[in-house]
Amino acid sequence: MGYFHLRFIFFFALLALAASCSKPKSSIVGSSSPTPPATKASPAPDNFACMLLTREEVQAVQGEAFKDTKPSEHSMAGLVVSQCYFELPMPVNSIVLTVTRKADSGGDPIESWREIFHREEPGRKKEEGEEEKKPLKIDGLGDEAFWTGTRVGGALYVLRGSCYIRISVGGAGDQEQKIEKSKTLAADVLKRL
Repeated sequence: MGYFHLRFIFFFALLALAASCSKPKSSIVGSSSPTPPATKASPAPDNFACMLLTREEVQAVQGEAFKDTKPSEHSMAGLVVSQCYFELPMPVNSIVLTVTRKADSGGDPIESWREIFHREEPGRKKEEGEEEKKPLKIDGLGDEAFWTGTRVGGALYVLRGSCYIRISVGGAGDQEQKIEKSKTLAADVLKRL
């Protein structure tokens, strides 16, 4: 063999060696590269609040049925708070329903209710020009009900047994109209609680 042939064979041997060294580790049999740990998927939010109103009930109040529901849920102080965003074709008309219930760890929704609506602030004096922003009591709904908010927006809270709901209705209308719409929807929700 001539010098040229030896260089040629040596060149191809180096090429083959370089190619075998550049193979990805995953293709090497018996590779001991660690696999990443499986990530634990977070559980889907409870759909409880989204099952408490129908398309027909929403359409009767808002003039159009919801096109989608978006549930969410969180826990706090022994309570489970399930929420549903009822998305309407005109987003400004959408509705938010929140249901606060007792969690397995044993919180008391009634205590939370009392803290929100029956807490007294001893020694607090109303400053001059400060408007009293007490919740408006609503009669004839659940065990007890209150409207909170302003003339342009707000929410209806209704206590029933050991849970309470909060309904916020979007769209046009003054406070009285929103209270009436919220009361109608609350009555539908209470039938299913």
